[in-house]
Amino acid sequence: MKIISYLWDQRTWLIYYITSSVFLTVFLIVVPSLSMKPGDLFYLHAVLFFFFILFLLIGYCRRSRYLSALIDAVECSANNRLLSLPSAQTQEQQLIHHLLHKIDQDHHHYINQLHAEIEENKDFILAWVHEVKTPIAAGKMLLAASSEKTKDQLIDKFEDELDEISRDVERALYYSRTERFSNDYFISEYELKPIISQLLKKNAKLFIAKRIKVEMNNLRIQVLTDKKWLLFIIDQIFSNALKYMNVQGSLKITGERRTRSSVLIIKDNGCGIAPEDIRRVFEKGFTGSLGRQTKHATGIGLYLSDTLMKKLGHQLSLASVPGTGTTVTLEFPDHVDYTEIGRGASW
Repeated sequence: MKIISYLWDQRTWLIYYITSSVFLTVFLIVVPSLSMKPGDLFYLHAVLFFFFILFLLIGYCRRSRYLSALIDAVECSANNRLLSLPSAQTQEQQLIHHLLHKIDQDHHHYINQLHAEIEENKDFILAWVHEVKTPIAAGKMLLAASSEKTKDQLIDKFEDELDEISRDVERALYYSRTERFSNDYFISEYELKPIISQLLKKNAKLFIAKRIKVEMNNLRIQVLTDKKWLLFIIDQIFSNALKYMNVQGSLKITGERRTRSSVLIIKDNGCGIAPEDIRRVFEKGFTGSLGRQTKHATGIGLYLSDTLMKKLGHQLSLASVPGTGTTVTLEFPDHVDYTEIGRGASW
C-alpha cells in the first residue's frame, strides 16, 4: 500500500491534528496566565507531532500487512479464497468478512439451484423424448402393417398419433414459456362454456373412443383470465382424466358462483390417486405410483397447470379417492392485481 494512499484515507485525522494544533497554539498565546516561551511551545508541538507520526506509522504497518494478505487471498483459487482471508483487525473488517461469507453462501445456493434446475430440465427433456418416440414408433408400425389396413383406417390412426405428438410438443412449448410469462398473457373476461366446448371438440375422438360420458352444468359463468393459457391448463386436466379413466367412464364439468370468485369443477370416475401422492401431484416431474407402473408420462402436465394458474392469479386444487375418481377445482377470484402479478412474473 502506498503511503500517499494511506494518508489520504487518514485525512480526517490529519485535519483533526492540524486544527487541534492551531487551536492549542492560539490558546497558549492568547491566555496571559499560560504564556509560554517560543522554545517551550516548539518542544510541545514536537512531542505531539512525534506521537501523531508514531500513531500513523503503526496504523500504516497494520493496514499494509492486512492489505498484502488480502491481495494474496485474491490471487488464491476460488475454493480457498475465503479461507485465505487475513484475520479481521477492526469491527469494520469483521463486518466485511461476514458480508463476504454471506455473499459466498448465497452464491453457492444460487449455483446449486441452477444445477438442480438444469438436472430437472434434462430429466424433462429425456422423458419428453421418450414420450414423443411412442407415437412415432406407433406410426412406423402402422406403415409396416399398412397392407392389412384400408386407406381411411391408416389416415385415422396417423391422425391419432400426430395429435399425440402435437400435444407433447405443445406441452414442451408452454413449459419453455413459463419463465417469460409476463410478456405473453392478455387478461379479459371470458365465458367458461365456449372454452370447455372447444376443448371437448379437440379431444372428441378420445372421448368417443373410450365412450366417455360428459355432463356439463352451469357453465354460463364469466371469468377474468387469459384464454390461451386457460385452454392449455384445462386441456392438461382433460388429458390426465382421459389417460386414467376406463372405457365408459364419466366426466362431470360444473361451474359455481361463490361470494368472491367463480369456480370450475372437473370430476372424473377414473382410478384416482394414491393418498401418499396427492400432496406431490403438482411437483415438476412427479408421475406418481400409478404413472410409473402403468403409463409413460413426463409428470409435467399438472405442474404446468398449477404454475400457470398461480401466475394468472387463480387457484388450482385436487382431491381424489383411489378407485373412485379425481376432482380438480379451478378457482377464479373476482378481483386480482394483475399489475403486481405481471411484475412478479418478470422477476
